[in-house]
Amino acid sequence: MKYSALSVALFAAAPLAWSAPAVDVDETLIVTGDRLAQSVDSVLAPVTVIDRASIVAMQAKSLSDILRTLPNVDVNQYGGRGQNATVTVRGATSAQSLVLIDGMRSTTSALGPLNINSFPVAEIERIEFIRGARASVYGSEAVAGVINIITRDGRDGTTLTAGAGSFEQVEASVRHQSQLAGGTLKAVLAYEDEEGYNVHPVPGVNDGDKHGFTGKSALLAYDRAVTERLSLYAAARWFQNESQYDNSSLGNPAWGAPDVRERKENRFENVDYQLEARYQGERWHSSVQAQYSDSESQDFVDTLSYKDSPDFSHLRQYNLAWVNRVQLTDAISVGAGLDWRDEQLRGDSTYLDWATGVATPFADGTLSRDNTGAYALLRVEEGGHQFEASVRSDDNEQYGQHTTWQVGGRIAATESVALVASVGTAFRAPTFYDLYYPGSGNLDLRPETAEHYELALEGAVASIDWRLGWYRQDAEDLIQFDSLTYRPVNIGEAVIDGIEAEAAFDTGPVHHQLSYGWRDSEDRTTGNELAASARHNAKWNLSYDWDALNLTGNLVYRGSRWGDAANTVKLDAYFLVNLAASYQLTESLALRLRLENLLDEEYVTIADTFSGGSYPGQERSVYGQVEYRL
Repeated sequence: MKYSALSVALFAAAPLAWSAPAVDVDETLIVTGDRLAQSVDSVLAPVTVIDRASIVAMQAKSLSDILRTLPNVDVNQYGGRGQNATVTVRGATSAQSLVLIDGMRSTTSALGPLNINSFPVAEIERIEFIRGARASVYGSEAVAGVINIITRDGRDGTTLTAGAGSFEQVEASVRHQSQLAGGTLKAVLAYEDEEGYNVHPVPGVNDGDKHGFTGKSALLAYDRAVTERLSLYAAARWFQNESQYDNSSLGNPAWGAPDVRERKENRFENVDYQLEARYQGERWHSSVQAQYSDSESQDFVDTLSYKDSPDFSHLRQYNLAWVNRVQLTDAISVGAGLDWRDEQLRGDSTYLDWATGVATPFADGTLSRDNTGAYALLRVEEGGHQFEASVRSDDNEQYGQHTTWQVGGRIAATESVALVASVGTAFRAPTFYDLYYPGSGNLDLRPETAEHYELALEGAVASIDWRLGWYRQDAEDLIQFDSLTYRPVNIGEAVIDGIEAEAAFDTGPVHHQLSYGWRDSEDRTTGNELAASARHNAKWNLSYDWDALNLTGNLVYRGSRWGDAANTVKLDAYFLVNLAASYQLTESLALRLRLENLLDEEYVTIADTFSGGSYPGQERSVYGQVEYRL
């Protein structure tokens, strides 16, 4: 790995801490804590909110660009933009973080972690991120954290954007919001295309190959207040992505195996419809949500049409949720909710049978399972002190009943310093592929379980918002792929201990958000460190406004870590510097520029232990954009 003198100097100058976002925390409302709107300071867990203005300021081209700036978050990506990417929180596995879209879990979670590069940035209004276990409210997967991608709301008017950049990238979008028939209508259309680069170079095999990406998306939503207390919301979201990737490999002369050059493509299409009714009384707040989602994914050699793909997964999901909160007194509130989910791997799903070389039905008919969850929550707030307790029961058709709970509190030691502590449990259910994939599924899998502990000091001193915390995650029955039996199995115990430091402050016109995370992880079955869990993780986000000019910087450091569970492949640390500038030329016209990987750092986020190649991160690149507001 290489460091320039500038990168070392910049990093050394940064205090190793972080903050909540560049907004007034006391005035920020989020919906991810207990699934109804509440202030950030009433959530015991550490919270980060990224709003649309921040996303535009950093000129994020993908969800990866946004999430890698968050405290104690790592992004693992198979190459460049559009390639499969997953997110890990606090060094846990990517499957142990729950990703929601407008409060509802993604359809693809039934197969495994969401590919965060699949969701279009143009549709995002804000992101709410909570670290720590929230399974006692959300159920499966909310082990290390919850990321809620929110598309609703926005700013009235019509905005046109067009841009171009490195790797033959072009983009265009139209965003519109207006008042219609007493309500708010929102529409978004977006398109992006990029020629890309060789995301998986195998020397002497696929030299000169490029792997690109094309994305299309649309959103239509309507929000209307029926009465002073009752409102209705309806939305339809669609996106379609086509991404090229590489499956090339070096041969093995000892086995007589030749080199293989294989370019492949993935076509992913998702559509979902959502309805919600919200009631906000003086004491009782309630929400009823319904969602239908359908997604199709094809993987195929690029000489074929996607219609001829032998690997085809077709997922369908139905969600119903009823969430309530009652303010019993000024100090005491209770919450309760019911949710039901039906997940289906449709009967037209197929896989490539290597023995016959043809597409074969995944199963004899549709595979489905439903989950019914119920939770209750108690919150007491008085004189700066807070107590919270929650419990949830999930009854799943496939793996049975599972109960999780959490207890926590905040004690105001002084007017400016508070002590926060929590303890709870969480779990993650096996996916359809874990259970049923032909030839390698394991119907005997048990859900992963985890215990979570957290202790922190937080406060505001001399205009600095800060937090210093410790956490532990103790997980059992982790689901991992066994290369000997060639199927997923439950393994023993894994423990992660971590320390987090965060701060936010201003130096003149510059706003700083900084974070540092230290982790110590161990697979107690083998004594190895957990794969992809770096000991050190640091972020420094800066923002500067002067008249019509905005400058933004995101500095990301990720320490060295093992690329595999056996601890045989070591991945180097890397340090990324991304810069963005926006200039409001007129009231309607803005010019924007993004410099990505300014120092041209050579880095890898995912190990390749089989093909003889690698998955290099994106080299230095530049993107420009013009925005016109009608």
